[in-house]
Amino acid sequence: MEFKICQYKNNAKGAFTFVFDDGCYWESTEWIYEIFKEIYEKTGVMLKGTSAQTVGFISPTLINKWKELFKSGYFDLSAHSINHCIGYNKNTSEEELHKDARDSQAELEKMYGIKPLTYVTPGGGSDEFGWNVLKSYYIANRNGNDRMNIPNNIDWYDIGTFTAMLKRTNEEYKNNIDEAIKSGGWSVQINHWVTKKAEDVFHSQSYDTFVYECNYLAKKAQSNEIWVSSLNEAVLYLQEYEKSTLEIKENDREYEITLVCPLDKDIYNYPLTIEVKNENTSTCVDILPNQTIKIGK
Repeated sequence: MEFKICQYKNNAKGAFTFVFDDGCYWESTEWIYEIFKEIYEKTGVMLKGTSAQTVGFISPTLINKWKELFKSGYFDLSAHSINHCIGYNKNTSEEELHKDARDSQAELEKMYGIKPLTYVTPGGGSDEFGWNVLKSYYIANRNGNDRMNIPNNIDWYDIGTFTAMLKRTNEEYKNNIDEAIKSGGWSVQINHWVTKKAEDVFHSQSYDTFVYECNYLAKKAQSNEIWVSSLNEAVLYLQEYEKSTLEIKENDREYEITLVCPLDKDIYNYPLTIEVKNENTSTCVDILPNQTIKIGK
């Protein structure tokens, strides 16, 4: 019998993540939630995304609504600066960068009771100087450079993106998903908001193309070709995958499998998928870091 840790959850061929920047487009957020919910009720596939929130953009009247949304499981939280007017690069002082990184995390935790694990750099760009500050507070940063991410070759402080825009067609969104599957990559899509208007208003995506894209994603997820995750989930999974090993003990009746993960147990507690193969069958089992499971012979 053979055991291996799968590169993606459920042994999918590729991965996909929606990240919705700024956190202040509430009507759009409600539409997205309803689309995700309808697809789940119809297919059993739970699409989800990460809300990258700029502290100064969040209306106090929406905080309780966001809390409910995070509880729903369709969204989780990432930090996106205090006021969106900072570049995470050598043009900004180290003192300013530390203050923004630290205060963004602290303020969002105060708002929602959730400590953001990841950061999404706003306009102004980022470089190694800025990333070295972010490493003190977060486990990853989505920078925004336009490219597909290939596991085992990802700089965790320069996660590439596919940018959603009004002018993009159904075919372009479909092709990006297909490319993730074909290449074994992880596509991280940057969205701002979804619009039902005909004109572009601040990096918007057409409502119709978003519905098409979500349905196509659900179809591919049903056939286990792609894993749809949040930014935080994918980062946790892939970082654990990179560092973990399997410890296997065998007796006459069963195997004892332990997922050995040296990372911080208070942060890295996301289940990985292991594939169990023998001559005739292949099955997948989820296992938590540093958990032991038993598999009969």
